[in-house]
Amino acid sequence: MVTPLPQLSVVIPTRNEAESLGALWSRLETALAGVDAEVCFVDDSDDETPARLAALQSAHPAVRCLLRRGAERAGGLSTAVVAGLHMASGDLVCVMDADLQHPPELIPEMLAAAEAGADLVVASRYVSGGSAGGLAGLARHLVSRGSGLVARILFHEARQSTDPLSGFFLCRRRLIDGIEFRPVGFKILLELLVCVPGLRVVDVPLRFQARAAGTSKASARQGVLFLRHLASLFFRVDGSARIWKFGLVGVSGLGLFLPTLWALAGPGHLPPLLAFLPAFALSFAWNTLWNRAWTFADQRRRHRPGGVRGFLTRALLANLLVMYPVFALLCLTSLPVIASGALAAGAGMAANGLANRRSTRLAPTIWGQVAVDAAVRLGLTRLAQAVSADRAVALPPDAAGTSSTVPAELLARVRKSRRGAIWTESASHRPQRRRGIDLTSHLLLPVVDAERLAGIVVCERRAARPFDASDLETGLHAVDELAEALIDAGLALSIPREGAATGTTGHEPALGGTAESPATR
Repeated sequence: MVTPLPQLSVVIPTRNEAESLGALWSRLETALAGVDAEVCFVDDSDDETPARLAALQSAHPAVRCLLRRGAERAGGLSTAVVAGLHMASGDLVCVMDADLQHPPELIPEMLAAAEAGADLVVASRYVSGGSAGGLAGLARHLVSRGSGLVARILFHEARQSTDPLSGFFLCRRRLIDGIEFRPVGFKILLELLVCVPGLRVVDVPLRFQARAAGTSKASARQGVLFLRHLASLFFRVDGSARIWKFGLVGVSGLGLFLPTLWALAGPGHLPPLLAFLPAFALSFAWNTLWNRAWTFADQRRRHRPGGVRGFLTRALLANLLVMYPVFALLCLTSLPVIASGALAAGAGMAANGLANRRSTRLAPTIWGQVAVDAAVRLGLTRLAQAVSADRAVALPPDAAGTSSTVPAELLARVRKSRRGAIWTESASHRPQRRRGIDLTSHLLLPVVDAERLAGIVVCERRAARPFDASDLETGLHAVDELAEALIDAGLALSIPREGAATGTTGHEPALGGTAESPATR
């Protein structure tokens, strides 16, 4: 019999929080009364916290603990949160701090918002009714406000929430299953906002509390890590901050156009109107190269209106119809040729920006869209039912890392061989005398269409009976239905199909979709 999974998993990273642990658990118990929930602690402490967590776990079956030591702590709070997300098994996952600055009493309100249809619920300090009063000192307030403002300016996806850097949020598990998190620091929420398009985001007011005990983890180093995280999302997520990339490419093209125009019209002694043409051709070719490779890296193999081809056509027409006439008129004045070229280029860039405003605001086309695609979710649900799995997770065909629970080496083998596999993990490192101990078992099922890999589905079961050969055969038959759903969703990133558009893969993070079997609820 498959063990039912909890409705909610609360993930709490801890580091030297022994003094606040008792009060935290007491308030969590009250807040979660009547909720089918588990609490996942990930601990990096050097004080009495591990012993107190062990006692808590032995007294309460709903408590799960991961005590990290040595090299496991690499990355600090960021990897602790990720490890906690990988532990979580609930349909909904809530991330919060252990220092009581995030009041547990807010969880029921966040849960209600999710049950009303929200994909992501953010406890916001800056929505009406919220407060950042728990931040210590004016400097912390300014840093918090400034960091959030930078994130919202840089990534328009972050504007879905008034507090995109909140450490207290609740989301549907399908948004994080299969994710390859690459946080630098601990802003997991910002990764979700930037990398998963189409989310229904709801803010609930958070009255941020003063720390009850212990010392704050905020430091200048965390500020540096935050800037590195912004850079990672900017440069390594295809399609993110598209409008800024578009602007930077335009400025770089200007750096080619003006010197070339000056050289041809000055030392080259060409008439300015003739010198304009090769200078423009050079800069336009440069801009085209970088916009294809960078600004629209996630779109360049998607043949659809508004894609890269449409963008380039509009860019060429906007520049030729505006930039060249403006330059010709300015050449009739006494302005130096370099000044005329700069003003004409500015007019052309403005026209190009207006003509391509819609294109530069396209949401990133990455594997994260599978998390909100109804057809894919339905296929995963049916597959989970067919093999009596707790959940089924779809991973991209070229995922560089691992799923939340399966080793990278095993995924790589399935990806290379395109053969299904079973992986079962014992309850502990010790042999169990008692029968009926729950094991964690996984089916790895390649989704193949026209001899090409569309993705890998990972089915998970926590039960006394692990997956066997008959489940593998059933799963391989059932998974065929998913290939069409993945392609129709535009997410089979490396599968050309006649009559269908193909997407492209973004860099990390890459997310997969998930569905749970109703039989386990």
